[in-house]
Amino acid sequence: MMMLSVIFIITVILTKELVMATEQCSKYQFKSPFYPGESCEDIYNKNPESHDKSGYYWILDGPTIVYCGMTYTGSSCEDIYINNPETGDKSGYYRINVNQWKFCNMTEIAYNTPTCFGVGGGWRRITNINITAGGNCPSGWTRATVSGVSFCQKSFDGAGCSSTVFPVNGIHYQRVCGRARGYQKGHPNGFISGQTIDGHYVDGLSITYDSPRQHIWTYVTGSYESSCPCSTPTTFQPSFVGNSHYCESGRDGLSDVHGTYHFDDPLWDGSGCITSNCCDRNQPWFYHDLSGTATSNIEARICDSRAFSSGFTLIDQLELYVQ
Repeated sequence: MMMLSVIFIITVILTKELVMATEQCSKYQFKSPFYPGESCEDIYNKNPESHDKSGYYWILDGPTIVYCGMTYTGSSCEDIYINNPETGDKSGYYRINVNQWKFCNMTEIAYNTPTCFGVGGGWRRITNINITAGGNCPSGWTRATVSGVSFCQKSFDGAGCSSTVFPVNGIHYQRVCGRARGYQKGHPNGFISGQTIDGHYVDGLSITYDSPRQHIWTYVTGSYESSCPCSTPTTFQPSFVGNSHYCESGRDGLSDVHGTYHFDDPLWDGSGCITSNCCDRNQPWFYHDLSGTATSNIEARICDSRAFSSGFTLIDQLELYVQ
């Protein structure tokens, strides 16, 4: 009788742990609840059918749910990240040099980051959006594809901004570094007068932090490059933006079919500018030093002042780091 009671208790405990693990697995989009093991390496070696199933697995020592990059391999964590941008938000165990396993902190360690204008070391990545490489648009933005080119755009038509927020998870930071790339549709208006930082003060991409919003950087989509402050210094620009902006136009002349997509000349990539002053300013990476220390999440907004048929800003890459 006592033996049956012990077996019953053990069965109940194991069942509860399995239910708990299964719930965790569902939360993390667990790929294979039928392959528990001592480690990612152990699961990989014992279950050949797991080799094409990167995802979250139940590790028996815990139990713990961890990410196992079964389908990836490289000479280092950095090598895997650079060649597989989709791993940018998936910290976990990866195969190094085919048969070695290592934990790669993909979500915090800034692999392959720029020196950010001479300020190197200690950068932490908070987002890496790359639609060209098959990535998805963050919440608040809408993914679209035109003529084989995919991008993120506002989630609604008409004047206004579509917002997405990138958590910094309580990190104290004083500097922000990043880059963005986009495209132009039609002829957006660049900076918009009569708007505050909370409104659609720009046709382009606004990057801010804190509440009330504090400005970090603005990517401006000019109707023409002659409408950019870098080309014509007398052009209007909001005082809170100052020099913390890049401005470019994808139009190569004054003629333009209403609503044309200008995919041949990506914006803010430091090349393809018509005006040399704008090209000199539009380096691929920006660097911004805050006035103090912040822990607030960073917000990015795609803003436009016109109907989609007239002119919109399209974003296909955005990478941000804090230090």
